Amino acid sequence: MGKINKESKTKIAVFGFTGCEECEFNFLSLNEKLLDLFQDFEITNWKLLSDERRADFDIALIEGAITTEEQARLLKKIRKTAKIVIAIGACAITGNIFALLTAKKRRELSKRIYNKDYKLKGKFLKPVSDFIKVDKDIPGCPFDVEQLQEFLKSLKNEKVESRREEVVSPDFVAKIEGHGTLLIDFKKKKVDFKVEESERLVEGLLLGKDFKQAPFVVSRICGICPTAHNICSLSAIEDALKIKISEETKILRKILLAGQVIKSHLLHLFFLVLPDYAGLKKSIDLSVKYPAEFHAMLVIKRLADELLEIISGSSAFPAYSAIDGFNVLPKMEKLEAVKDSISDVTDESYDLIKLFSQISKEYPELETKTELACTTPEDSCYPSYPGNFSKEIKEIVQKEPAKLGVLENGSVIKVGALSRLNNYSGNLNLKARKVFQNLRPNLKNPFNNNLAQAIEILHFLEEIERLLILLKKGKIENAQARKLTLPPTGNSIGRAWIEAPRGMLFHEVEINPAGEIVNYNIIPPTQLNLASLEKEAQELIEKMAGLPHEEQKKEVEKLIRAFDPCITCAVH
Repeated sequence: MGKINKESKTKIAVFGFTGCEECEFNFLSLNEKLLDLFQDFEITNWKLLSDERRADFDIALIEGAITTEEQARLLKKIRKTAKIVIAIGACAITGNIFALLTAKKRRELSKRIYNKDYKLKGKFLKPVSDFIKVDKDIPGCPFDVEQLQEFLKSLKNEKVESRREEVVSPDFVAKIEGHGTLLIDFKKKKVDFKVEESERLVEGLLLGKDFKQAPFVVSRICGICPTAHNICSLSAIEDALKIKISEETKILRKILLAGQVIKSHLLHLFFLVLPDYAGLKKSIDLSVKYPAEFHAMLVIKRLADELLEIISGSSAFPAYSAIDGFNVLPKMEKLEAVKDSISDVTDESYDLIKLFSQISKEYPELETKTELACTTPEDSCYPSYPGNFSKEIKEIVQKEPAKLGVLENGSVIKVGALSRLNNYSGNLNLKARKVFQNLRPNLKNPFNNNLAQAIEILHFLEEIERLLILLKKGKIENAQARKLTLPPTGNSIGRAWIEAPRGMLFHEVEINPAGEIVNYNIIPPTQLNLASLEKEAQELIEKMAGLPHEEQKKEVEKLIRAFDPCITCAVH
């Protein structure tokens, strides 16, 4: 092979199938190195970064397991086109823990988790190599970014050329977490957002398992908010076992959740939302159009990643957290070093708020009457952890894999940053509260969820600084996990509500005297938001009836992205 022609870069396509999408988002953890990588390769297809559906490519990166015949057919087309196919992460390589369920067991569990009439979308769950030849595996959960980087570096001076056939990806809504399609009947002015993610049946996977496994299994539900699921599961188990955690444990969990919210909001705002308003087809081009803001995003994200690594052992899935504390305690000197840099990072967040405040002037005038709901925080804190919600949620099974979550009386609610600001803006930390009072965004306009998230980034940066000061005054050794004692007789039931990045998250667990899980239920934020999403999209399409169809479709897609839906959470 000869030297690569600068006029013709090797083309890469990224395809996500069934998984938590942490491997795809882990790719973004390259930060500045991601920009360097893109100097040497051209990304022609990636749902998280581009709207393009038709692409030719030389190298295909495959994330997630294969769960449907449609996915298998697409995979075979990818293999025919790509010169090199790389499977990234445990789900693509082995199916991960979800492959423990056989096809028969999946059918049995679907009747319990959904109902007897429900038809599974994903009738099986298998690794990529069961269907095609894979040239390179990059293992890990999430995969090893540096190993992928080194492999691609070894190719950058060579011409890796495919057959140049084009592959057409399914018409999923681009730049959202997970897979969903948008159907609009312009004549009837009807909007239908269909969830296209396959079931992983996490609640069924936990049955019969030791309860101590639950917090780490459920963290694999979502690559964007694994810490939120981990903390909510720990809290539900502690409620079942009547464990009162130490104040230091509570503080460390609050810091973890704050870091998770910041990271999630940043990825959503920059890579998924901003391209719509910047007039860019690919998110990576943002670094050229908004260099200062892009730098600010990277700086803040790096701080959030550092905090997650120090406290939980990983910037992705928590490793150190445990029931009643932490198995490994963070070093105070490392936390102190982070605290000293927060003031500078906080200043960077003002640039982000200013940017999304300007963008908010472009939003359509849309005002909905949906109830904005969030958990009740303790004391005078802003909603986060721990939380409480006094109303009961009813889950409605649809033909699609995602259930709908509504109030027991059938009322639709909306959760997330807008809801938190609507109910508890007075509890924001000082700098964020001043910004909110100056901007006074219309919290009934769903598009303003983007600005609400930008304001929350500032609030949670302040919150981390406040919590680190409190932690220093306490005794961090009190956060060491203690020995657990199970109740001698009868099953124990525990429940927990917290605020995940996208809104209220609920976990419920039932444990028998042998320590086995006999029941587990999860209601994530997107299950609660899906009913509201269709309702508000319907109102938007009615307001835009006179506009060209393509323009209407683009505005509805922007609305969907403003909701920041996590489809993999909704299906779990």
